[in-house]
Amino acid sequence: MERNTPLILFVWLVWLNGCFLSEVNGHKQIQRRKSSKPNLLELPLRSAADLGAAQYFVTMRIGTPPKEFRMSVSTCSVLTWIKCSNCSSGKELSDMRFYQPNKSRTFRNIPCSSSFCTSDLIPSQSNDDCPKRDAPCRYDYRHKDGTRLVGTIGNDTVTIQMKGNQKVILENVTIGCTKATKLQIDYPLDGLLGLCPDRQSFAGTALRQTRTTSFSYCLVDSLSPINVSSYLVFGGSNRLPNMQETDLLIGHWTWSIYYHLNVTGISLDGKMLHIPSDMWLYNPNDRSGGVILDIGTSLTALAAPVYDNLIRGLLPSISKFKKVKKEENNDLEHCFNSTGFNETLVPKLRIHFGNGAKFEPPVKNYVIGQGIKCLGFIKFDAHQTSIIGNLLQQNHFWEFDFPNYKLKFAPSTCISD
Repeated sequence: MERNTPLILFVWLVWLNGCFLSEVNGHKQIQRRKSSKPNLLELPLRSAADLGAAQYFVTMRIGTPPKEFRMSVSTCSVLTWIKCSNCSSGKELSDMRFYQPNKSRTFRNIPCSSSFCTSDLIPSQSNDDCPKRDAPCRYDYRHKDGTRLVGTIGNDTVTIQMKGNQKVILENVTIGCTKATKLQIDYPLDGLLGLCPDRQSFAGTALRQTRTTSFSYCLVDSLSPINVSSYLVFGGSNRLPNMQETDLLIGHWTWSIYYHLNVTGISLDGKMLHIPSDMWLYNPNDRSGGVILDIGTSLTALAAPVYDNLIRGLLPSISKFKKVKKEENNDLEHCFNSTGFNETLVPKLRIHFGNGAKFEPPVKNYVIGQGIKCLGFIKFDAHQTSIIGNLLQQNHFWEFDFPNYKLKFAPSTCISD
């Protein structure tokens, strides 16, 4: 059964779901002997479009006894957190699941006086509210769009269902218990899994515990049937045809919490756009500028000079179609009635990297929607960091190779066996 997902799903999810929240994790295998650590961890990954979210999620069980949660995935979040109460809308929804750490036999508080809280959680903006030494470590995340998360942090056990009914038990996973939220959207998933390049993120801990040095994912089309999925994989190797690679500008894991890319330009049908070169420069002093990759952001957001040049190059290809007025809660500026539309009318978009690699997404990744279509880009201020979102990443394999500071990518159907 195909999903008929309205275009509005792709809009508010650009609130940078992962990009400005943050935090932690740890791992072991079902065999408890220290010598028996897994060297491959696979989590089924699928689109959440049928749940009303323009995101991708994994399912895992947390606590003892284990309870199942659906976790949105973000590559620019340190924090892994779960809802402890239904605060996003005030509505009691039957399919919402809430973490109750007091009912888990394996949950352990992290004291606010611990060095882990006061030092290691600095990238996660851990606050300094510590009335007693054994009080729980608290977090309070705020963003200029009004998004806010408040909660406490502890450790618990995570159970992951692998292929062939194999289970992997991960112990002492650091989890944020979000008790109060202020979000700009109703959030249909149970929490967020942080995969940013930081030691305390789920990615950092998973790689340490599995003794591997890379993780990868492949995004199926967001409107695929609900039984179609791919995998988020820690470890293993996957050499696809036409694999390319470019630099990850992360220096050392603790120097940046985003995956900055060495972009040098954008072309349409082979013609480079006249975009100021400083738009691609990443400033390591304030971690701003340049371009980052995020699976947790839906729409691709571009700094104003980049956006203006790209849209100017794309508009002629849709100019003969009837323009549709911008709807409320729709950040997309250029929408049209697609009757008679053919993708061959649209110029081929390529994003160029410093070492000669080129990312060429299919047209359906940047002219999005059904019936009413839109150019799938939004505008940021001139000096903000541009973000390559998950819609543009669809139908590609992405591997993050940390020892070599490389991002590897290739076209793929992403459909797992």
